[in-house]
Formats: sequence, structure tokens, C-alpha cells
Amino acid sequence: MKTRQTLILGKERFRVGPWHADPRIAYLSLTPDVPQPSVAGLQRCLRRLDEEGFSSVITAALHPEEANAFVQTGFVEYDRLRVLSHPLRDLDPPRRRPDPRVRLRRARQGDRGPALEVDARAFPPFWRLDGDGLDEAIRATPKSRFRVASMDGKVVGYAVTGRAGAQGFLQRLACDPDHAGTGIGSELVLDACRWAGRRRAGRVLVNTQAGNDRALALYRRLGFELTPTDLVVLTRTIP
Repeated sequence: MKTRQTLILGKERFRVGPWHADPRIAYLSLTPDVPQPSVAGLQRCLRRLDEEGFSSVITAALHPEEANAFVQTGFVEYDRLRVLSHPLRDLDPPRRRPDPRVRLRRARQGDRGPALEVDARAFPPFWRLDGDGLDEAIRATPKSRFRVASMDGKVVGYAVTGRAGAQGFLQRLACDPDHAGTGIGSELVLDACRWAGRRRAGRVLVNTQAGNDRALALYRRLGFELTPTDLVVLTRTIP
């Protein structure tokens, strides 16, 4: 198994494939609009991953209700994400305005590589996206938008925003560290919120690592509020 694929096991479906940071580790995520996984379904999934030669598995971020069957199957917590919500009221808070040369625009096909380069510079290895991960972020909701921030023709940041029903999601945000603190991240976040608001979303959700104080401060400053529910990333060895 060299790329991510959908594993169909009866009525259950899992997205599986090699983790970008280590091909011996399987990455496992749930597919939208499919019932929560069962212990039996996860056990069958693990057997298939064992047959494919993986030594361990790590999950996408899971809601606590989704995580129950995983915990019963022997998964343990690897990391925890805080979830924040923006009520889409004040979309022009006081903030540092970016360099006037910075332009936000729709991403083109040729922007994928530069955006992933920015992503690799912005995140530690575990949290970086590869091409499959970017595709999953874009396809995670029925409606989505992939925007980049460019400066003098160079991509210096990007955002993936989605909407499902009345819910907006900031799926991914990354800015080149060389431009940290210049206001580019703020503009991308507020641009995403405005897009969701124009499409009648009632709020926008975003998540970030519990220890990412810089990102948490950015979102709080722009009007996001912490929710009581955390997401968890789980892992276990195979078999």
C-alpha cells in the first residue's frame, strides 16, 4: 500500500495509507457520512494493515464519541487538540495589517507544491501535510475553498476552508515562518470566516494542538472562543 485508499469492510469504511513521516506507520481516518466504527470493524482493519506490513497506526483527529471503539481496541492517546469556534459576528477586529504587496487569491494547480513547502516549514514533521493530506482537507466537506497568500509572486501562506450545512471549518492554515507576525495569518483566517459567513454558516470551527500557544493566541485575538470538547489523536502498535 503506497498511497491512501478507502478500505471497505462490510458497512464500515476507513481511509488508510502510509503516514508521510514514516512509511512503516499507517495513517487511519474515518470517512464522512459513515456510522461510527465498531470494535470488530477496527480489528479487521488492523489485520489488513498487518498484512500490508505496517508496524503501527496513528489516527486522524477524532471526536471523543468516535474514539470510544478505538480505545476499546487498544489505542492510546498520542496528542490532543483544542477546538475553537467563531460566531461570525466581528470580522474586522483590530490587527496588524500585512504588507500591501500581499494578495489573497484562489489557489491554482501550480500552487499546490509551494503551499506544501510552506506547510513543511510551518509545522513539525508529525503535523505536516503531504499531497494526500491536502486533498483530504479539501474534500473533507461538501463545499470548500483553497486560498493562498502571495507576495511578489511567491506563496507565503494558505488556507483551506470548508462548509457542511450551517457549519464552517478552517481545515488548514499555514504561513511561512519567515513572515510570522506580519498579519498574513490573520488575513487568511478572517478571509475564511467571511467566506463561510457569506454562505450562511452559523459559525466556523478550527482546531490546533493543545500546546500551540501561538496559534491559540491568534485565534482568540480574532474572535474565536474555546469549546469544551477536545479532539484526540490515537495510536497503537500492530498487531
